[in-house]
Amino acid sequence: MLKREKKVAVTGIGMITALGCSAPECWGGMLAGTSGIARIRRLDVSDCITQIGGELPDRYYEMEEQAFSRRLFKQTEVTTRLGILCGREAMADSGFSVEGRDPLACAVISGSGQTGYEETFDLNGEPGKFAIIQQMANALSGWLSIEYGFQGPSYNVATACASGAFAVAAAYRHIASGAGEAVLVIGVDAMVSPRAIKGFNQLAALSERNDDPQAASRPFDLERDGFVLANGGAALMLESEAAARRRGARIYALISGAGLCSESYNIVAPEPSGTAMAQAMTLAMQDGEIAPEQVQYISAHGTSTPHNDAAETAAIKKAFGEQARRLAVSSQKSMTGHTIGGAGAIECATTALCLHHGVITPTINYRTPDPRCDLDYVPNTAREAKDLTFALSNSFGFGGHNSTILIEKVR
Repeated sequence: MLKREKKVAVTGIGMITALGCSAPECWGGMLAGTSGIARIRRLDVSDCITQIGGELPDRYYEMEEQAFSRRLFKQTEVTTRLGILCGREAMADSGFSVEGRDPLACAVISGSGQTGYEETFDLNGEPGKFAIIQQMANALSGWLSIEYGFQGPSYNVATACASGAFAVAAAYRHIASGAGEAVLVIGVDAMVSPRAIKGFNQLAALSERNDDPQAASRPFDLERDGFVLANGGAALMLESEAAARRRGARIYALISGAGLCSESYNIVAPEPSGTAMAQAMTLAMQDGEIAPEQVQYISAHGTSTPHNDAAETAAIKKAFGEQARRLAVSSQKSMTGHTIGGAGAIECATTALCLHHGVITPTINYRTPDPRCDLDYVPNTAREAKDLTFALSNSFGFGGHNSTILIEKVR
């Protein structure tokens, strides 16, 4: 058992979304207020009600072909490959290596809602040679632990839209408890497919703004009509703060608290009062031993669905009281779309970059205020925030899985 540490350093970031094939590209797109949403081109969705989504850039598929051996490509499916590429970028960005360290102190934790099953069967509907290992939800963490020689625990967390954030929380707690020294954590999903779109349409969860895709994801706006399904993921290399400083690592930000709870309300709908969401935020602040008055920014779950955005706004007011009016709140999903298991990791990584650079990413497509959503949502344009010190990143998943991560600036 290593020494307990309350703060965990983010030393590497990898990210692939509809905005770009690397963390710098995605970050640049967010700062510019760019939408990655368009009409779906790579799949036939002509019989779907919703025909828009956040597909990965065409260049991603060229990267895939170059990055994987023929055998490894066949043994994996798109979600796993996407997660591996995010993980590789985070590792390279961090400069971390297991060499000279105890491999048992290095872990891999992934968060993913589900695998892309369509890819694992042939045209006759028969399973391919590698169907079983392709479909394993834990394949991503397994492949990365093999690639980098990490022999600490490797596993996958599945809590729907909160999977990536729950994985970050598990990684933070693993290091903060003294159980390990480093964790490569990845949140990812690649669920844009006719089957998934039809399923979410059955739940009336998706935007049907096919004629104006770039304006379809509009969190907290009065005219929001559902979220936009997207592919994407992010990886964060997390290390104990002491270990990161010993090796002279560049530290983007520190994770210093996590709050997790369940709503016990409905399998898909958020509890309208926001009580449990507020509890997640309060637990994160208590874990980090800070007062609500110290928080300046919230990276919202902000899906662009009528019920979620109203409930999250109510939750922020419950957790912060009058301080809620002084908070900046924004949703990166307005630009990336909703990447399900990837969302929490993307948003934690982006929040770390906000603290590192002293700037807050915007909520784009915010045009018509909603009386139920009356906070400062950083509308349409990125905002300089050089004094930004403490921020929360919210993720709430189907099943009532609520999570909040507390992230702070390096001082």
